[in-house]
Amino acid sequence: MMESNLHNPLKRGVRGSLLTPIIFLWSLCVLAAFMFFWIEDGFKDAFNTYYLVPWTLFAGIVVLAPSIYLFYIKKFDPFHPLIFATWIYIFPAFVLGSVILTLGWSDPYFLSFIDDPQYNIPLTLVYVTVGFMAMTVGYFLPVGKYFAEKVELYLPKWKWDISEAWGPGILLLLAGVGFNILGFIQGLLGYQRVDEISIFDGLLSFLLILLNEGTILLWLTIFSTKKKTGIYYIVLAVLILFLPLRMAMLGSRSSLLVSIIPIAMAFQYSGRRLKWQHTALFGVILSVAVFIGIIYGTSFRNIKGSEARVNAGDYIGQIGATLDYLSTEDPTIVIEQGAKSLAERIENLSSLAVVVANYEKLAPYESSYGLENNIVNDLLTSFIPRFVWTDKPQTSDARAYSDLYFNYSENSFAISPFGDLLRNFGPIGVPLGMLVLGIYLRLLYACLIETPYPAAWKKIAYFPLLTVVSYEAFYATIFPSIIRTCFVLIISLLLVNLIIKSKGRSV
Repeated sequence: MMESNLHNPLKRGVRGSLLTPIIFLWSLCVLAAFMFFWIEDGFKDAFNTYYLVPWTLFAGIVVLAPSIYLFYIKKFDPFHPLIFATWIYIFPAFVLGSVILTLGWSDPYFLSFIDDPQYNIPLTLVYVTVGFMAMTVGYFLPVGKYFAEKVELYLPKWKWDISEAWGPGILLLLAGVGFNILGFIQGLLGYQRVDEISIFDGLLSFLLILLNEGTILLWLTIFSTKKKTGIYYIVLAVLILFLPLRMAMLGSRSSLLVSIIPIAMAFQYSGRRLKWQHTALFGVILSVAVFIGIIYGTSFRNIKGSEARVNAGDYIGQIGATLDYLSTEDPTIVIEQGAKSLAERIENLSSLAVVVANYEKLAPYESSYGLENNIVNDLLTSFIPRFVWTDKPQTSDARAYSDLYFNYSENSFAISPFGDLLRNFGPIGVPLGMLVLGIYLRLLYACLIETPYPAAWKKIAYFPLLTVVSYEAFYATIFPSIIRTCFVLIISLLLVNLIIKSKGRSV
């Protein structure tokens, strides 16, 4: 028994494993803060400018704690739900965002909408910190693991020969490309907006995940294939070509990053041993992808001017104009603009602080904007398709939210689940809602990744169900989106399984 405890870090003492890195990190932070304030000639003047520093340190410690803990017990997985949420959004948007805001690298116009910023902006960080703590607690509660064990009994035990997955992967990819083209024509994709919602737009928006399924399946096949044939090189070339092509068409500042993340996930879950060289390489690639995406996306938006829909020819012409601008403009100007846009894009603390400062006084007006009780209303109406209920109201309308809170409806400002829960249920709603989300994340990870029955189809399903949780958008859309995503996954993976099994029988 004693020998078993020595080889199990969880039995050896979770308390010690958590306490040591936290104390060390806190000591460094306190020392750095003291030296920083000393250099700034005293605490009094520094407080007026750097009042966010202690709250930023507190939020940073809490947000980084799960990553440090999982690394310490040797269970660090970049796509673990808590680690993924930390590094993809919460740490950059709120912790680094706080630093960016403090240093004045981001100065949005809506800071004037925040009454008493020295109270409301730190309060915003407190809500984020408490919400993340609650999500972490929800994850580590035994509830999610218990439900996962029950659900596991009913999940299919498909065993695919990954070498037989080229055909189904290509079919999923082609279907995804087809629906993406249709979505682009309908105005659902790209830097454009839909003026009037069609009855099938909701269905089409969720069929777009077929492209992600096909991409992950093919990358899994590539990373798992030992014997490289012609199909290997053809598919590899097509998938690499998709990266810049998709970025160019979407005109999004994050599209290149979003396209590379599935590649990293497929590598991680392909069975290959993840060495530090791989981690460093992916880190560099992701960093470069972020900066390239910011530069291209910002330039494209500036040249196009607005989200007004244009015909396909004119839209493609905007792509050409953007590439021409980037190739002829002074590189230093392009880099400066990109750095400024990156800082503004990362920092989302100020936009959430607008909600924190104003949600109570704007509550009486939310009904006229269709935002009142949007979490409950979205959940109740999500099961009725729009083609059945043609007049179904859009209860979580990002444009209406932007118009009410930011007095500007031409942009979709980040609200985050923290802000949406606060608007709907008040301060108590933030920890309770995030606790529920943490339980879901544990259920997801235990069923599909940390499972006694690993399978390729589970790894494919994991990515859409993980990324459907947006930490930038409404909390109201999370669980309805999960249900719709599950429906698409069930149908598509059933078809993939039939194709693979029929091919196996015919051999």
